[in-house]
Amino acid sequence: MAATETTTPPERAEGRTRLATTLIARLRRVAELISALLFAAMLAAFLIQVFTRYVLDDPASWTLEVCSITYVWIVFFASAVIVDQRQHITFDMLYKSVDPRRQRVFAIITSAVILVMFAIGLPGTLDYIAFMSKKYSLILHIRMDLLYSCFGLFAVGTIVASAVRLRRLFGRHWEKEL
Repeated sequence: MAATETTTPPERAEGRTRLATTLIARLRRVAELISALLFAAMLAAFLIQVFTRYVLDDPASWTLEVCSITYVWIVFFASAVIVDQRQHITFDMLYKSVDPRRQRVFAIITSAVILVMFAIGLPGTLDYIAFMSKKYSLILHIRMDLLYSCFGLFAVGTIVASAVRLRRLFGRHWEKEL
């Protein structure tokens, strides 16, 4: 009779953690690819604008709108899903001058404030995005709710990132989050 192999709960949890880590890494890679494609579109529109303005002496106005839209999407999309909280520019002279336990308190306070403020503003943000469905961009006639939806994504991403950071700051290995 062959023995069947069973997994213990810690092994199953480790397997799920590995699966979640792999899934997150793949999603992050897709988000990076989307951001790179947006940047490529912005660069292409910019080069077309330069060419049509200075070589053909007949500027293409649609390129300005493409550059504006892709820039806004790059900033808010990347901030929502790619850029880690520690990669943002901060003024942290006071934060860096105190011991790690006080840094933890500062991090908890700032993360909680960010989470609460974005959560309070989220319904109004989503309402405004929905309201903008009746308006269109001037040149390309794209619905404005589609253009502004990146800010809704940014707000939700900020709330989730703040909640995850708070959870980690209250966890056993909080030092890694500073």
